[in-house]
Amino acid sequence: MRLSIITINYNNLKGLKKTIESVCSQTFRDYEWIVIDGGSTDGSRELIEENKSHIHYWVSEPDNGIYHAMNKGIAQAKGDYCQFLNSGDYYIAPNTLQQVFSHDELADVNYGDQWCIKDGKVVEKRVYPDQINLTYLFRAPLGHQAAFFRTSVIKEHLYKEQYYISADRAFFLELYVHGFQFKHFNLPIVYFDTEGIGSNIKTLAERRRQFRSIKREYFSDQVVADIERLISETDNYQFVCRVAPLRWTYNLFRAIQRIRAKWR
Repeated sequence: MRLSIITINYNNLKGLKKTIESVCSQTFRDYEWIVIDGGSTDGSRELIEENKSHIHYWVSEPDNGIYHAMNKGIAQAKGDYCQFLNSGDYYIAPNTLQQVFSHDELADVNYGDQWCIKDGKVVEKRVYPDQINLTYLFRAPLGHQAAFFRTSVIKEHLYKEQYYISADRAFFLELYVHGFQFKHFNLPIVYFDTEGIGSNIKTLAERRRQFRSIKREYFSDQVVADIERLISETDNYQFVCRVAPLRWTYNLFRAIQRIRAKWR
């Protein structure tokens, strides 16, 4: 089996309906579908039971949060790759999975792009870079909704549940620092519902606090400081390049430096 689709849900009946419709519409069929419900009381359990002929494994019981539920899904996965398509998220088109798995060679982490939605409208189109590096991952994680992970890899590198809002950032950092291969598909994969806890402005301060802890779990204070300084210098350079008078001044000083270096 090529793919394990893992969907987690808690009291999001409306979003779960969209996700079910999207998965069932896919032309690619070489997948299993795992649904982890956190003991919903809004009719989600009944909806899952109505669609259980399409679902290979499901459970509805209390859990310890988003990433605990996702780890429960990983434990059940039998496909070569895993994707986390949570309730409220849905595929761009019926042939999306067909396009992904038409590639002959896949990496450990294969990621496409995602369109962010709010109240049913696209508010941002996130196009990720072809090459991933630490400066990028220090800014933001990739969208796990648009990523396909080699199952054997993530069974050994589960989500760190203590980071109950930002475990996805620790997840991608851990896979990167362990040297796993990343591959970008120039293809929008999902519409991502931004109503979740990880996108809520009310959790911003806590997300920042958790990411500070995550960075120091993987790197020394000096390495963190060096990367953050590089990010700051890059941002300053890009700002200079966008403002014409500053760009001209910068280029003039660079030309003077080159001339001085030549005549030393």
